[in-house]
Amino acid sequence: GRKHMRKLTTHLAIFTLLSAGASFAGTCETAAAEEKLIQASEAEVILSVGVFNNIPTIAVEPEVWALLDVNTRLGMIETFECVMAGPGNILAKVQVISGTGKVMATYDGIQRELAVIE
Repeated sequence: GRKHMRKLTTHLAIFTLLSAGASFAGTCETAAAEEKLIQASEAEVILSVGVFNNIPTIAVEPEVWALLDVNTRLGMIETFECVMAGPGNILAKVQVISGTGKVMATYDGIQRELAVIE
C-alpha cells in the first residue's frame, strides 16, 4: 500500500547517499562510512551487517536489493568495506544476504567484481 511506497521513497533517498557516484573513490573515511551505514540501517535499507559463516556480510531486504542499480550496490559494499577493513585495506570477499539468510550476491574485493545470484 501507500505506507510501503513511502518507505521505498525513504530507501531511495538513502541509496543516493550510498551510491558509488558519491563513493570514496578510493579514499575511505571510516567515520563518514559508519555514518552512512547507520543511516541506511535506520531507514531499513540494510537489515544488519557483520560476519556470517566467516564472511563479511550485509543483510538487505530482497525487494530493496532489487531496486538498486550496480553503482548503488557497489557503493553500499565499498562503504561496508571501508568500515570493516579501514582505509587502504580491502575485504577479499563480501556477501549480500536476505533477512532469511539466502545469499543474493557475492563481491570479490580483489577483482572488485560483484556476482549477483538470482
